[in-house]
Amino acid sequence: MQGIRVLLVEDDFILNLNLREHLQDSGFSVESVYCGAAAYEAIDRGRPLLALVSDIDLGPGADGLSVARRARDAYPGLPVVFMSAASGSRHAAEGVAGSVFVAKPFDPREVVAALTDQIRLQAA
Repeated sequence: MQGIRVLLVEDDFILNLNLREHLQDSGFSVESVYCGAAAYEAIDRGRPLLALVSDIDLGPGADGLSVARRARDAYPGLPVVFMSAASGSRHAAEGVAGSVFVAKPFDPREVVAALTDQIRLQAA
């Protein structure tokens, strides 16, 4: 997955750092942000975005579901992986089509594997 640009949106500092390191170690180019507003800015900047990994609950402001919808509007077919400590029912009801849900707590390798699978499916 060398050089694929991933936007990581996670409001927990330690988890954000840990995931970013695992994604980078797997060859991804990662831009990480901590809230929906910063994610919107990253999406709107116009740098090509090739995948999104986002927590669903980002605290006050935009949530991960709205971030994903905005990213998909800008980049149709964008691979999306959602993460949450809550059940996957909200993802099933409101998530973007074709996205994947990973329940917290998780091993960061699960997120990397889910993202890799999403990218391969999108490329097929």
